[in-house]
Amino acid sequence: MSRAAVQAAQPETPTLSSHLLHGAARARCGLVRPAQPIEASPCDATGPLFDGRRVHNAATPADPANPWQGVSGAVALDAEAAADGAVAEALERLAAAQASVEVRRRDALTPAHRLDESAFALFSARQRATPGFPWPMPERDDDLFAAVHALDDNRMVWVPQELVGLGPRRGLARLPSTSSGLAAWRDGRDGAWLALLRAAQELLERDALAVTWLNGVAGRRIALPPQWHAHVDARGGELQAFDLTQHWNPHPVIAVAGSIPFEGRPRHVLGIACRADPGEALHKALLEWQQALTFAAHLCGRESARLPRDPAALRSFDEHAAFYTLRPELWPQLPLLGEAGRSTLQLPLPVAAIPPAAPRAIAELDLLRRRLGSAGIALYYRELTTADVAAAGLRVMRVLSPQLSGLHADERAPFLGGRCQDVAWRYPGVPHRGAFPNPFPHPLG
Repeated sequence: MSRAAVQAAQPETPTLSSHLLHGAARARCGLVRPAQPIEASPCDATGPLFDGRRVHNAATPADPANPWQGVSGAVALDAEAAADGAVAEALERLAAAQASVEVRRRDALTPAHRLDESAFALFSARQRATPGFPWPMPERDDDLFAAVHALDDNRMVWVPQELVGLGPRRGLARLPSTSSGLAAWRDGRDGAWLALLRAAQELLERDALAVTWLNGVAGRRIALPPQWHAHVDARGGELQAFDLTQHWNPHPVIAVAGSIPFEGRPRHVLGIACRADPGEALHKALLEWQQALTFAAHLCGRESARLPRDPAALRSFDEHAAFYTLRPELWPQLPLLGEAGRSTLQLPLPVAAIPPAAPRAIAELDLLRRRLGSAGIALYYRELTTADVAAAGLRVMRVLSPQLSGLHADERAPFLGGRCQDVAWRYPGVPHRGAFPNPFPHPLG
């Protein structure tokens, strides 16, 4: 299960928007399969963390006919919003897998008009030269590129086709595609801006987690309300929050890590979010953590036999999400849990989600663009909305950044290139230790 498309679950016109979304999710002749509510275990009653409100999970089942359409999930504070989010995420992936975009050969583009693979933080030269490495990426004249636009000035550049949609538009994939940097939002007022903002924030969130994890960076702890700890402690669990915000990132990145046992078994998971407001980031990370608890229980209860216990055998985000529930003895050894001092983030309490507004989103995206640009980080975008997904009332946007590191699902191929090892650039003065890359797999599903 990939992370929730909660951004699509706060409609401007709920009745019409939900009707359009769920009209595209039908068992017969639908674009995706209908969303189903996922019941949480009684031990996951985390309402006190959300001002007494119940948390709802929903999922859209995988489609065996579409390799990119795995299980899509969403979590929200009401059942309808969770179902909307699950369908929206499924449609987001469908659009990214099927969008028709022009491709051009490498030798048909001048170096000034393209960004080669080497411009992106993908794999190191050492990785690609290793015998048996799944993505050696030799450069050839007939490699295919697709167009994106610079967020600064709308200038068009061409990038490897696999970085734009999900999978290649033509031919075989030369490098992996990822759903990181994809986002959907309802096609209301300035919906495309909201999708662009969430896609850019997801890139920053994944960069923070990837670099923190691979370099063994200790987390800067965030103080949480005593009643939250008391609630989790009473269930035999633990709860911690960490500030993973990069030095140059104006939008806080917060990770929530911890456990609540189920059926007498430990269950360790993580949630993470990037938002312009620290309270909103913590709220979203908590929702992601709660969703991860439910998903880990589902996976380990029903599919335990197929899930790897060996870190080197992990090949999917699902397997990462369940790993520390299956190997709980490794959790206390994680570098993230080491001592790095307290965060200086000021959190408003009680924490609550801040409803998105288009004017605020435009201002937040502009601030992000300018601050990242001053740090040498460029953002590029491409709309991937297909006609059928547009008819369901969604806009789907892709955001790319050559300088930001991605988060891997396949333990054979973490993204070790670019500035992945440049911890001081992101976290000056924050301790990190151990071998690079960190041998412990990340826990994000």
